[in-house]
Amino acid sequence: MPPKKKHRHLSPEQRSELKKQKKLERKLRKAEKKKQLKRDHLAREVKYGQLTIQRYEKDWRAMLIKVALPRMRQELEFAWHNFERVVDCKDFTISLLMDELRDAEEQYMHNFRAHSENIDKLMGIYLDRLDELKLDYESEVALMEERCENELQDMKDVSNENLDYLKTMLYKLELDRKEHNRLKKGEYFSRLDEVDVKNQLLLQKLKAALETKYQNMFDEMKRFIKNYRKRIRDRKKEHNMLKEADDAIQELIAHQFKQIKRLYDIIRQLRQKYIDMKQTEGSKLLDLQAERQYFSYSFLTLRIKLENDKKDDFNKLVRLSECCAKAFDYLESLNKKGEMILTMAVVCRKLETKKEKILPFPLTNTLFPDITDLERDSIDDIEGVRPEMELFWQRLGQAFGVHYTLSREKKFLNEENELLIDTHNEYCERLLYPPIRPYTQTVAIPPKTVLINKILQIVLICTSQRYLEFCVVPTRQENTLEDLDKDADEQQQLNGIVFCFYSR
Repeated sequence: MPPKKKHRHLSPEQRSELKKQKKLERKLRKAEKKKQLKRDHLAREVKYGQLTIQRYEKDWRAMLIKVALPRMRQELEFAWHNFERVVDCKDFTISLLMDELRDAEEQYMHNFRAHSENIDKLMGIYLDRLDELKLDYESEVALMEERCENELQDMKDVSNENLDYLKTMLYKLELDRKEHNRLKKGEYFSRLDEVDVKNQLLLQKLKAALETKYQNMFDEMKRFIKNYRKRIRDRKKEHNMLKEADDAIQELIAHQFKQIKRLYDIIRQLRQKYIDMKQTEGSKLLDLQAERQYFSYSFLTLRIKLENDKKDDFNKLVRLSECCAKAFDYLESLNKKGEMILTMAVVCRKLETKKEKILPFPLTNTLFPDITDLERDSIDDIEGVRPEMELFWQRLGQAFGVHYTLSREKKFLNEENELLIDTHNEYCERLLYPPIRPYTQTVAIPPKTVLINKILQIVLICTSQRYLEFCVVPTRQENTLEDLDKDADEQQQLNGIVFCFYSR
């Protein structure tokens, strides 16, 4: 009844189409059932075929060994006889070579004696010729020495005359230089007095404008400090909340580390069982070891990729810290410049007269006159000072802009850090740990994708502690670098974990 009510308002064509669709669905279900039965039948046949192939291979290997043993024994005996014959031939050739070597040594000694006698004769002839050349050389050297002494005496006379002329010229030049220096010093001291008078007048004129501007700047700095303290109070509350969340994560990591330790003990026990099984079933282990090498290679590539990603993140963090340090140094230099300007203002204030004194804290709000009411001299002074103060305010604005961008970047990084922590905790909560099965049961080998997923889960659990320290707490980078020295021990542990999951 309900279907009739449901399709009561349909047209005849729509009803016919609906019936055709239902017939097609029934045919598809029947065809799918037949295909599934055929697949199951073929799967059973494939399993039975593999078992029969293994049994026939075992029988065939035993039969080949029985047939090949007698033939191998005959070949070994034939090879042994050939080896003895080759050794005899080798001994005979060695004796012939030793005789030839003895004859060659005798011939070499005879040639050496003849050569030494010829060398002695040549050395006697060479010594006689060398004595004759030495006598000729000594006579030529005596003649050359006499000629050089005569030329040296002539050169000394000429140099003495030139030296006397140069001394007279230098004395005259020294007198002219002293007279010129005396005239220049007089002109310099007169100009220096004029410059001092002009500088004192300029300092008195600049004092009034600078005091007003620095007073306004001081008020703005007080307001900025007040707002900054208010923001720090809110940030401190956020920091406490983040610290509590970090402590909770550290407790979770410690609990996971205990679980990993317990699993490592189980792996050690399973490894002992593996050694026992290896003695009993050696033929199957060869195939299993080949697959294990493939999975260990894939695991090593995955681990290298993770370490490269960690290094990239660490380099980015170092770059960010360097930029922050540079900005902080720049702000400190600006602060030092401001303090220097204030000290100069205090020194300049001591030089002003009673008429030019300005109270730092007036009793009433005074209205400053417009620029049109000032005298012509004061207008000229302010026009000379204005470019310097514009440069000061430009630098102050740049420092405030850098501070604003750094605060925004810090807020963004904190939000990103919280998002990473939440996603990691959610992933760890969703992990499923399969039960441990004993080796006595016969378990089918899972596909490669399942094994790779299990390996990835174990790797993420083992590296969770160091990854959180790297992402959440930047001050613990030294500990993460020291943990890299323990890679050898972790490699052995992770290889044991991979073998444990492979055996499952």
